[in-house]
Amino acid sequence: MKFERLNESNGKGKTIFLCGLITGVGLLIIFNLFLTKAKYKVVDSAKLVNSTISYSNADFSLIAIYIQEGTEENPLDSYKKVDNGLIPTNKELNEELTYCKVGEEELKGKASYNNRGINITVSNNTIDFTGIKQAGTKCYLYFDLKQKENSEITKDKLHLAVNTTGEGCPVLNNDGSANIVSVSTEENGLLCEGADDYGTTYYFRGVLDNNWVKIGDYYWRIIRINGNGTIRLIYVGKSTSSTGLIKSGVKFNTSANDNKYVGFMYGSSSNDYKSATENKNLSNVLTELKTWWTGSDFPEAYKKYVDGETGFCNDRTPYGDSSSGSPMDKENRGYGTISPTYYGSRIRIETNKKSIFKCMQENDLFTIAGSEKGNKALPVPVGLITADEVIFAGGLMPSSPKYWLSNGSYYWTMSPSIYLDGSLYYSEEYIVTGSSGGTLYAMTVTNTILDRTDIGIRPVINLKADTPFTSDGDGTTEHPFTVKLD
Repeated sequence: MKFERLNESNGKGKTIFLCGLITGVGLLIIFNLFLTKAKYKVVDSAKLVNSTISYSNADFSLIAIYIQEGTEENPLDSYKKVDNGLIPTNKELNEELTYCKVGEEELKGKASYNNRGINITVSNNTIDFTGIKQAGTKCYLYFDLKQKENSEITKDKLHLAVNTTGEGCPVLNNDGSANIVSVSTEENGLLCEGADDYGTTYYFRGVLDNNWVKIGDYYWRIIRINGNGTIRLIYVGKSTSSTGLIKSGVKFNTSANDNKYVGFMYGSSSNDYKSATENKNLSNVLTELKTWWTGSDFPEAYKKYVDGETGFCNDRTPYGDSSSGSPMDKENRGYGTISPTYYGSRIRIETNKKSIFKCMQENDLFTIAGSEKGNKALPVPVGLITADEVIFAGGLMPSSPKYWLSNGSYYWTMSPSIYLDGSLYYSEEYIVTGSSGGTLYAMTVTNTILDRTDIGIRPVINLKADTPFTSDGDGTTEHPFTVKLD
């Protein structure tokens, strides 16, 4: 067989041409892909094969950032472009200079900045920098020298002096409790210091008008700043003169003939204390709170600011008698129809004349799943005020002077009082009355003592410590602290 040799020069030329063509097409594809990706990445330069293509952020990126470095006659000369692509977290966005471009069209509109990202509303289009919604848009963000204002509510912003030993503020004991003292009706309100499960808490006490908060169209009042910085609020309604009740004529529980029914949640059986306090079933009031939370009355957009870590205390610590030295008795009290059972709040408030913010038992501190503390059994981040919180605010037994929580309405706390087996008295929970200045009163959970149809529910929530507020509020009814929706 005879092999013929191909023309060497002709074959070499074809090979070089083919390789060049393939290489060129490949480079064009890579170059095109790179430019396409460059529109969505903040970079200054990138290597392509053995060469480098350099370009400006403003040419290819979606965001160009300028930070003020001084003051010049021409305002724009005061700003220097930064190339690190990082949005400053401690500067204030200049809304007048900030703008966006779509093609050659320059658009200006309301701009806002927070630690979750940038939002710029231009015409009718919203551009969210946590996920770009309009490809090809370029935005130029200008940040001023001025530090971003801290709009969080702190004890210093409440405009009230912290009083730990003065008249009207209870003196703390070593265990965090405080001796109950009366509050003068002439008193101009106090911000007092206490101790809770998370640290030092600051609570409002007496007659005052500077603890108002507005969330959307709804008014609330601050009970206290919790030890972890979250803000505990109690519901008022759509006006400052509302009752605060989301529903009237509500039973705490639909049955009362068992110790377990003093529970915000309770067990399926009541053979012993552990099973009675096992948090499986929702109380009637918690069912109503869950319905309210998942409904339309609480603005959905604001729920992200509600904290679920901070707990609500339903103190079910059982005692065998009402003496000040009565020992805790979990073996023989607090379950079934064992009578009498006196609960923690009753012993503190009526016998020892003391109150405390701390929850005595982890299982009684109601928190949502994933919390660091508490029972992690709560289905929604909503609770009720405790009897101790009412006392700290200024409530007393058997009558109270006027204080800020007293608004003429009757509503449940989540603090058990007593279980007495009998024809009338079974499981009892404390309520705040609409008479006698808002005093505490022990009411059967089925509301069979007074058979009132006006006992209702006032939700309590905790706002996260970093919740943004507008800068113009002072907590009064005319200018409440207003949650700023990002």
